[in-house]
Amino acid sequence: MTLHVIAVYHNTESRFFPYEDGHQLQQVISHRRHWPTGTDPLQIADWAWHVFNADLDMLESGRGTPQGEADFLIASVYRLMRRRSLSVGDVLAVTTEGHTTWLACEFIGWRQITAPAAPTGKPLTAEAVYRHNRGVGDE
Repeated sequence: MTLHVIAVYHNTESRFFPYEDGHQLQQVISHRRHWPTGTDPLQIADWAWHVFNADLDMLESGRGTPQGEADFLIASVYRLMRRRSLSVGDVLAVTTEGHTTWLACEFIGWRQITAPAAPTGKPLTAEAVYRHNRGVGDE
């Protein structure tokens, strides 16, 4: 098993249209998870699309396994933070062993892209959750 960091970036310029170089991206959440060594980042992207779009009711039924529990919990946090669904034009960064693969969500599947020039945002922090809960907004 190898630790992977999955970071989700919403495209703030072009929702529902494919990502293009130069689009502004805002990191909205990240998640650390152990996957079998050699797992294809495209498989992880498909997992992310499912988890960040599925109804919680559907994910809840899988809570009997460690992976199902983790899926339900990260999806719950994503929704509690009022994140919109993962859509065409959004981008994932999948990092493992110091290497990052950048993938843009397409109408069908994913397209590997070069690292965006200036993505903004940062991984979810306790402070961002506290600010959100106070109604101050998040980062």
